[in-house]
This record gives sequence, structure tokens and C-alpha cells, in this order.
Amino acid sequence: MKLQQLIPPERICLDIDAKTPEAVIDTLIKALTDAGAIADPELVKQKVMERERQVGTGIGFGVAIPHSEPGPYPEPIAAFGRLTKPVDFKSPDGKKVRLVFLLLTPDKTPALHVRLLARICRLTRSATLREQLLGVATAKEAAEKIAELETDYPELTP
Repeated sequence: MKLQQLIPPERICLDIDAKTPEAVIDTLIKALTDAGAIADPELVKQKVMERERQVGTGIGFGVAIPHSEPGPYPEPIAAFGRLTKPVDFKSPDGKKVRLVFLLLTPDKTPALHVRLLARICRLTRSATLREQLLGVATAKEAAEKIAELETDYPELTP
């Protein structure tokens, strides 16, 4: 499994106009709902916001990974969003965020949850990828950029 499989173009939202982490998360959850990836958006929001209240999910470099503890999902689920204006996700470097990856994983695969978080962290450490994601014009281009950079990474297994 690779991120590129979890984040097809229909799960990518470009130019999200939001002022709070909750509004960003709402937009990404709606994309997942519209794509048929989640059946209970209220439960997802509750779990993700519970985690967000515990500690901000900004990881630095203008990137955040809102997520919940592994939950009642049939398979790993992810979405990507690019914000029009930076939003504070309480990153350790103090920088506001414009690139957001929402991640949900099943209860039965807690190790995969950690590996997917680590993969997103590694990929987004690349200034090149961050710049490319900030500059893409379409969701398809964003999905292609993620796939390109992930090419040399191994498949992740549950």
C-alpha cells in the first residue's frame, strides 16, 4: 500500500478557504463522504477533532496531518487539502499550515497507522514536493506529484 492509492484525485481538495482547523477537516471529511470512502462523517469528525483538541497535528514546514486513533474503518482512508490562506494547526515550528493530509486507519492495523504517518512526514520534508503541491492546478496533478515522490518508497503492509 502506498499513499498514492489512498489519495486519488477525488479525495483531493485544492484551494480550501477556511480559517480554522475544524473548517479544513470538515472540507476533507466532505470529500471523503462524497467519494464514498466513509459512511459516518459525524463519527469521523468527532474522532479527528478529539485528537486535534489533545494536541495540534501540525508537523512543521507548513504541513498538518489531522488523524484519529485507529477506528472503525474497513480500510485505511486519506485525503489531501491545500489551503488558500495558512491556518494554525499548532505546529512545533510555529508555522501556519497550507498543506493538510487527513488520515484514518482501521483498529486492526495500529502499526500501519504509525507507518502511514511516518510516510507522510518523510515525503513532506521534501521542499520540492511542498512547492509542487502548492503550485499544482488540478487534483490530478497533486495525485501525480505524490505518486512521483513516493516511487522509490516500499509498499506498506498492515
